[in-house]
Amino acid sequence: MYKYILFCLLHFGTITQAQLNTNQNGQGMPTAAGTLDNATVFTVEFWVKTNEDRRNDIYWQRPYLFGNETNGDNSGDFGITTNNGYIGMWEGLSDLNTDQQFLSSSIRLNDNSWHHIAAVNNGQTLNLYVDGNIVGSLISGRSLLTNSAPLTFGAASLDHDFPGNDNNTNFYSPASFGDARISTTARYSANFIPVNSFTEDANTIVVYHFNDQNNNAYSNNSDQQLYPDPNRPVTFDPGEPINDSYARPARLYINDSVALNGRLLLGKKNWSLSSEIGVHFFEGDSKKDNYYKPEEIIGFKIGDSYYEPKFLGPGGAINTQLTKTIVKRLTPAGSRIAMFEYESRATTKSPNGHTEFKRTIIYFVQLPGVTDDRVYQFSDNKFTPHFDTRVSTLVQDMPALADKIRNKDKDFFYALVTDDKHQLLVWWNIINEYNRQ
Repeated sequence: MYKYILFCLLHFGTITQAQLNTNQNGQGMPTAAGTLDNATVFTVEFWVKTNEDRRNDIYWQRPYLFGNETNGDNSGDFGITTNNGYIGMWEGLSDLNTDQQFLSSSIRLNDNSWHHIAAVNNGQTLNLYVDGNIVGSLISGRSLLTNSAPLTFGAASLDHDFPGNDNNTNFYSPASFGDARISTTARYSANFIPVNSFTEDANTIVVYHFNDQNNNAYSNNSDQQLYPDPNRPVTFDPGEPINDSYARPARLYINDSVALNGRLLLGKKNWSLSSEIGVHFFEGDSKKDNYYKPEEIIGFKIGDSYYEPKFLGPGGAINTQLTKTIVKRLTPAGSRIAMFEYESRATTKSPNGHTEFKRTIIYFVQLPGVTDDRVYQFSDNKFTPHFDTRVSTLVQDMPALADKIRNKDKDFFYALVTDDKHQLLVWWNIINEYNRQ
């Protein structure tokens, strides 16, 4: 338990560098009253280290890392919380006229290591990032209200009485905070690598250096982010929950002239043991879903990620030549050679009885001029063996690139048996050079 909290002078601009710790006596550190009041676009980001493991079945009464709570449904408030150590977010900023909540089933923060947290509201969607990876999204559209309950680190400020309030704060979370920044812009629209210390610019309201710029995102892994992106890509194992079992804000493309806005959930047609998996879509604020097979849609967008149905060609661990499978597109729309990503998940029981999860990422290439929505794995016989002759022929309209492949340039060629990372590097090099034309 932390035994003290250092209250720092809050103002617009950088504050004195000091360690901020919040304790379990209902105390947190509020920002200045009115910070981000009436804002519809903003970014709140901070570094935090905690071992909080408490829970609550009521989402707005969970331990808060940051936020406020105003009385009433959809009343202009929001909070970043934890439950059993898993990160969550809720908000009363929705055009749906009701509070919304998200709770991760895979991202747990209470490992007492530094993590970067960012809540980014672009005016339509409130996205939550952990260590630079988007982990959840909620529909926004209304203004944040902070005059009566200021945004608070390590607790929630309240504008109403509730058992356990201390100086109008409650739902505290013991934590150490490092650098923090509040901005009037949506700073992130895709996954990113967090910086350890924040700077000010024209869009900054305030920067706090609570921890003397000593944050460390990589305390358990020297050169990689601590968590993979759970939204990368969509999962299609019929034996596993899909999309964390909740509907995400999305745009669904039915054909070239029809795009639907609402909430999307991947799952089984009748929630039975059938292996058929498609798209459940709740248009607008409807509570009734329509079900679409992959063959019936062009694709859909969740957050900044776009997904398309494809036939997965043979030559590797995955083969769905007869029915389309939805994969995540990694290259821009219209790319002459495109790359896609598929995630396979498996669950096993260890000898000591613990459940173990295995994630496998498989990459696919769509070749130039292909019109049948078929994509191929790196190990497909279209590419190997004799990668130099087969692939150089596919890009012969780019002579310089074809020569690099034909000459077995190490960055543009791989043998039949080679490292997966090297295969990925080779294809990125080929795709980037070919798409420049």
